[in-house]
Amino acid sequence: MKSYRCHIDLDGMDLTDSGKRKVWRVDLVPTFCCSLVATHFVWEKSTKYNDYNGYGTYVHHSAVHLL
Repeated sequence: MKSYRCHIDLDGMDLTDSGKRKVWRVDLVPTFCCSLVATHFVWEKSTKYNDYNGYGTYVHHSAVHLL
């Protein structure tokens, strides 16, 4: 499965603790998880600064911006 680098435009998911834009990964496969609206599963690119606990979630497709 190919993954792509992206930014997420949602409060709390867009910046790192140091104020830099956080880079996420997305596979661009539309998912209809408990919704009639297409969403994408995104996960953290790097967990170095998060005690290596990766975080992933579903977000609306309009919030995903590829790099």
